[in-house]
Amino acid sequence: MSTEREVGVSHGPASGRVASLDFLRGIAALSVAIPHFFAYREIFPDRAETVAVLSVEVFFVLSGYVLAPQILFCLNAERLSYLGTFVVRRWMRTIPPYLVALLLISVVTRQLGTWDFARYLFYVQNLFRQSNANDYFAIAWSLSVEEWFYVTFPALLMAAAFVLGRRNLRFALAFAIVFCVAISAARLLFGDLHDWGSAVRRVVVFRVDSIGYGFLLYLGVEGFKRHWLSTIPIWSLALAAVAMTVLSGTMLEHIAATGDHVAEQLFPFAAALFGSALILLALRCETLLWRRPVVAQLGFWLGRISYSTYLFHIILIELIVAAFPRMRTVTEGLLFLAVLFTFTTAFYAAFERPILARRPRYTAAE
Repeated sequence: MSTEREVGVSHGPASGRVASLDFLRGIAALSVAIPHFFAYREIFPDRAETVAVLSVEVFFVLSGYVLAPQILFCLNAERLSYLGTFVVRRWMRTIPPYLVALLLISVVTRQLGTWDFARYLFYVQNLFRQSNANDYFAIAWSLSVEEWFYVTFPALLMAAAFVLGRRNLRFALAFAIVFCVAISAARLLFGDLHDWGSAVRRVVVFRVDSIGYGFLLYLGVEGFKRHWLSTIPIWSLALAAVAMTVLSGTMLEHIAATGDHVAEQLFPFAAALFGSALILLALRCETLLWRRPVVAQLGFWLGRISYSTYLFHIILIELIVAAFPRMRTVTEGLLFLAVLFTFTTAFYAAFERPILARRPRYTAAE
């Protein structure tokens, strides 16, 4: 769940980080971790769960947006090896930290070696339905959605381009629209709305379109080089972001209270609009962010630790609560944040960064 943004140029994607998107990624990760702490301590658990669920939706759209330049580069290069490079780079970014977190929580919960562990290991516990009897690493559902998007969307895009002989941006736009429509149709026709949360919302085959919307957002913002975003006042984007936050949050709470099937079908679209509104606001604020270099650097730091924040926060909550059962909630919360920031910073420096430095690069076309 990195905010690495790789933009296609003549000699391959040039890596560069966008401070505002890193900031958004970091805030989204904390907006999962902190509400989960409140829910664990039974403090406004329903509202905390709503915030956490919406924050995950931001991850999806953001992933599609930041990976779009790299996918488009692979498409335009007409080299199958670049698709392999793309997948290996994503695996080296996401799988090693995931394995550490999975092994740790499996040992703590005594699930190591079980069938549930094996399904988590291969990201298939929620491929078509929730298959694990003991969903002890529940946050992994979104990671499965991400991993399956990496290996399906670019491969299908390149296969379609080969068959149809088209590789321009309009073709990529049409393909992404068809992809999202197909997933939405599958959700409508085959999704079990009577168990919407575990049978639809957290199931890979019904949710990979959520990342596709981020790909479409990139095409709309930067793919056609129209730079229309810079002409929109920041206040109007902020108002849109607030409106979409209220709409998607209200819709989610309405679903939880009533089980409204119409709202369940509409939620993925509202969530995509919510994530898109926050991304547009973040991009529009990029220049403002760099007027405060300290804030920009804070954004980079939050982005770097966002993945490990997402992976390890539940484990840290359980360990802290078990070690200090009588600690006051406020003190416990502050301790949790201190341990979280310390651990994730050290984990990035000692584990994630060395692996990232060894990822294969796209070479210049021969």
